[in-house]
Amino acid sequence: MAFDAKKTAAEVVQLVGGTENISSVAHCMTRLRFVVKDLNKADQEALKKIPGVLGVIYAGGQLMVVLGKNLLPVYEAVVKDFDLKEGVAINENLDVPKEKQPLTVKSAGVAVLNYVSAAVSPMITGLVAGGMLKVLLLLITLVNAGFADTATYALLSGVADAAFFFMPIFVAYGAAKKLGGTPIYSMICAAALLHGKYTALVAAGEPITLLGIPVRLMSYSSSLLPALLIALCAYYLEKFFNKIVPGIFKSLLVGLCTVTVTSILGFTVLAPLGGYLGNYLAVAFSFLGDKIGFITVGLLAACLPWLVMTGMHIGLVPFMAQALTNPGYDAVFRPAFILHNMAEGGACIGVALRTKSAEKRAEALSIAFGCIVAGVTEPAIYGINLPRKKPMYGVMAGGAVGGVVAGLLGAKAYVMGYSTVLALPIFQDTIIAMSIAIVTAIVVAAIVTYVLGFEE
Repeated sequence: MAFDAKKTAAEVVQLVGGTENISSVAHCMTRLRFVVKDLNKADQEALKKIPGVLGVIYAGGQLMVVLGKNLLPVYEAVVKDFDLKEGVAINENLDVPKEKQPLTVKSAGVAVLNYVSAAVSPMITGLVAGGMLKVLLLLITLVNAGFADTATYALLSGVADAAFFFMPIFVAYGAAKKLGGTPIYSMICAAALLHGKYTALVAAGEPITLLGIPVRLMSYSSSLLPALLIALCAYYLEKFFNKIVPGIFKSLLVGLCTVTVTSILGFTVLAPLGGYLGNYLAVAFSFLGDKIGFITVGLLAACLPWLVMTGMHIGLVPFMAQALTNPGYDAVFRPAFILHNMAEGGACIGVALRTKSAEKRAEALSIAFGCIVAGVTEPAIYGINLPRKKPMYGVMAGGAVGGVVAGLLGAKAYVMGYSTVLALPIFQDTIIAMSIAIVTAIVVAAIVTYVLGFEE
């Protein structure tokens, strides 16, 4: 029987609590992500029983419905048939104040992580595209060294670098959207850090001041934290000026005051502070990857199945982007993400070798191929490994041992890429190390799963 996306969409929306309970809807690679007004109105157990739904998770303030390969047609039906738009609240009752969570270290940490993740998420696909274009250009130059001296290479290389070089602008956009401010204000202030007049002053190296305030001359291209601080400042300044500026002058003065004050604070305080914090993070990443990488990568890869199921893995994406910026490589996060996917696939192979059902064997092998080659793990987690319980030990073992191997051999990703075996070229001169780690993760996961066995 053919999959009916419209029927599934209708059932999902109804069981989430109806359109009146949905503030916004979005999606990632395999999940519908709902922001709901009242979680108690959503029937999570009934959602899990809908044909085609692989799982239901509530984490980070989002109700996530895992759909795997059926995601996009269901998402399109949800948006079209129920007039829901991604990231846009509907039927908001502005007269009802939202329940405020008590301020604790945990709630503050979650809020910061959600802010950073939301700011970075919109640009990830661009970073991946740019990173893979850089890999493609590298492969071409290995075949034809003279290609590096052509105008074609120069232009395409600029395209590949653009996503990274102008990162502050893209981050400012995502941060402003998350906060609810006017994105262009934050983007202008972030773009000023990359303007030729400022970079010329940085290159000259002569001390300068802004309104008598010393300006720390630093390069902010490919930076993450300065833009996050600038967007936060612009948001609150915009709210402030909207309150004090008379209505007739709002269109003229709110933007002027917001951009001017934010830029002054950006050059003198916020951007230098973000730069310093970024440098400290770079030191931490270098220590975790270079000194104790075999422990860090192994532990993270072993924990990732559970992080993925709760949606918490999204919170690690900003650290990936920051590591690629400074120190210039990722020896922790991308290796662990890839090895987790390989281990999921390996466990599926172990299930295929152990099961007596030809139908289950074919299903497990096809899902293993999806994990290893396409980098999509939810069908493996919810369709094969988690329901049988013991294969999850195989996944954790494969990720852990593969991570230890990757750390000991010094595997490092130098550009952004997907978590699939096809992204191996992003490891450049450490590609052999990562290849060995991948094979190790798959084999160990398959063997452990096969030996432990499972109940069908």
